[in-house]
This record gives sequence, C-alpha cells and structure tokens, in this order.
Amino acid sequence: MVDVIIVGAGYGGMSTAALLAHSGLRVLVLEKSPLLGGRASFYKDDAGYTWEYGAHSLRLAHKGIANQVFAKLGDEIKFLPKTPDSKLIFNNRLWDRPEGPLGFLKNPILSFKSRLLLLLFMAKIRKANPAMWYDETLLSFYQKFTANKELETFLGFLGMTIMCADPDKVSAGEVIDFLQRVLKAGVGVGEPVGGSSQLFSKLRFHVETRGEIRLNEKVTSIQVEQDRAVGVLTDQSSYTAKWIVFAERLPLLFDVIAKDLFPQEFVLYCEGIEHSSSLIFDFITDYPATDINGGILGVDIPLWARFQSNTDPSFTPHGKHISTWGIMLPWGFDGDPDAVEQTEKRLKITISKTFPHLLPNLVRERKLIVPVMNGNVLTPAQSRPHRPNVKCSSIGGLFFAGDTVQGEGCSGDISFSSAMKAAEGILEEAGNPG
Repeated sequence: MVDVIIVGAGYGGMSTAALLAHSGLRVLVLEKSPLLGGRASFYKDDAGYTWEYGAHSLRLAHKGIANQVFAKLGDEIKFLPKTPDSKLIFNNRLWDRPEGPLGFLKNPILSFKSRLLLLLFMAKIRKANPAMWYDETLLSFYQKFTANKELETFLGFLGMTIMCADPDKVSAGEVIDFLQRVLKAGVGVGEPVGGSSQLFSKLRFHVETRGEIRLNEKVTSIQVEQDRAVGVLTDQSSYTAKWIVFAERLPLLFDVIAKDLFPQEFVLYCEGIEHSSSLIFDFITDYPATDINGGILGVDIPLWARFQSNTDPSFTPHGKHISTWGIMLPWGFDGDPDAVEQTEKRLKITISKTFPHLLPNLVRERKLIVPVMNGNVLTPAQSRPHRPNVKCSSIGGLFFAGDTVQGEGCSGDISFSSAMKAAEGILEEAGNPG
C-alpha cells in the first residue's frame, strides 16, 4: 500500500506526485504510455534530435506558475535568456512584437488611430476586475468600450495569448487575468533549457525520492468502497492507497469509474468539455532559416512558432537546425482529413510569404496531428469559476489535477496550479501542511 496513487504523468500528475513525495508521502505514478509528459511528452532519437509533442513555452518564465511548483520543491527551472526579437504575423507580414502597451503605439502594424484605441483598450484591461468578466466573451467586453473594425481584427492576438484566438469565444475574464499578470511580471513567456525534458527529469527525481513511476501501465478502474476511493486496478496489477489523484482530462474519468457516483451536474460538465486541436510541424534545415531567437504568434491566423536551435543547440545534432510551427485546427475537429489539408495549406502559404527560404530547403519534416492540444478551451462556460474543484465532492480520497479542473492561469499553468491545490488538499487531510 502507498499513500497516494496518481493516474497520469503529465504536468499535473508529475507535479502533484513530486510535491507529495517532497512532503514525505509515498507515491505511485501510473502512466499508460511509454513516455513521461502526457501532451508535453518528448524523446531523443539516436541521431541526436529532441522531438517534443509540440513546443511548450512557460508563461511568465521564472515569475510564472510552473516555477512556483519547483520553488516548493527547493528547485528551479533554468530558462534560456530573454530574447528581445519576438515577432507577430499579420496580413502575411512579419512584425516586431512590441514590449508592453506603449510599444504598440510605436509599431505601425495598425493605423495610428487604431493604435491609440488599442492603448486605451489595454488601459481598460489593466483596470478591469477579471471576476466580473469570466462569463463574457472578449468581443463583448471590447464592444462595451468601442467599435473599430481594424482594431477588432487585432483581438485575435489577445485571445491567442491564452490559445483561443476567437474573440467571440474566449472568456474576457481569462484574457484580462492573464494580461494583468503579464503586465505585472514584465515578461510574457520563458523557454526552459532543453524544453520539457528539463522539467520532467527534475520532477522525476523528486518523485523517486519517495515513490515510483510505472510507465506502460494502464489504469482500468478506480476502486470505491463506502463512498471513498481506496485503490486502482490496472492492466497488470492492483494497488491500494489512501488517496487517488486522477490527473488526466476529466472527460476520460468515466472510463475508469461509474458516472452514477457523481452529481449529474458534474457528469454533464465533464462530458461537455471542449478542447482544441492543432497541426504541428517540425522543420529541419542544414542552416538557420532566420536569426530570430524569440517566438512568433499569429494575429489574424492562429499560429505559433519557435526556432529552438537558434537559442538551444541541444535540440539537434551539430549542423542541423529545427523550427516548430503550430496552427489550430477548426473548433470541433473530428479527424476530417480535408480540414487537416486546408489548415496545412493555410499554414504553409503563410510560412512561404514570411520565410520564403524555409520550405524549399528542408532536409526533414515531421507532421503531427494533435487531436487534443489544450484540454480546456477558455470559453466563458469553461472559465476558472466554472471548472470543477480539485477535491471531489462526492467521493472521499479522490482528487483531480490537470488543465480541465480549477486552477489559475491558462493551458499548462492550470495543470501546475491544480497540482499545488491537490497536493495541499491531500497534505491537509494527512495532517501534514507541507
């Protein structure tokens, strides 16, 4: 018997496990795949390439939520130096990404009138109370302030900062909360040295001080007795524990536990969670395709890119260079090959117009269709106040972690934040405040 079983070895599961092990509890992490990391997994091949399941930046770098987890472990994430040359793509052109709201005033990406309105709009965002706007869309928030067609086309960039580029879909409260944290921190994102491999190697070290990680072992059932989770069955064995942490996406919960053990409202919410999908390309060249070190975000196209080997040569063997490009697939993507083809065409047209020498000179290309990118799209209905608590209300000893439950931030930040909340809840029940 162990103290805690964690189902899933992504950001949420591994962070929860590391925090609990660091506090002295015995933990067991069960992961059905052969790799750590979940949707942030990685591997290094025999040729010396590090392949990630998409490129994963960490918001607010050393001031962000991810680094808070490591601080609690007495550790830290090592980040690459901040780069001043991040870019935007707008109207198939490459633009410098301004630093702070005043930077947009000097950038000719918009007309001067629209830049002034954007500055005023950002001032409104800075002063707004996010709690009042979680149930409104960004477009609705904007329309209460002004109406300017040119500026309206720029709202997609604000939504894209939390990976929901549709202003009529993304929660205004989530955008406001994130932008306020960026303005306060003075940094948007940070790139960890070595990518996600650094994070998971460190988390693994902390987990294994008091616990064990078992890969290639699929949980088939969470066992409940007298309204309390007491253990799990897997495709290989059975285990008992005082607490269970389900650290996969909540829509997968009912594959391992009966729905009738939960309130109907919870079940309906979990079954209706909307996620995003994406198309990812890794491009390999024999020379740097550009000298840009910073990341790229689309304004009028939902894309993001990073030239990893420009700043971190550990990603490739000597003499090779990698860039990773991602673009969101249509909402509700169901595997339609036509949607993939059209999205790929749109991405490559944009690349050809902004980096005309990249695609003709590829020596290798890897294409990934990512059915689930963000497990939780930050719509008003799925904004922070509406996501389920990390502590199950109907089954004792059952906790949740990951990006579909309640936690601060967006994308991976929700996983790190919920992991801290879940660990705190278990330690409180254990009589150990950590």
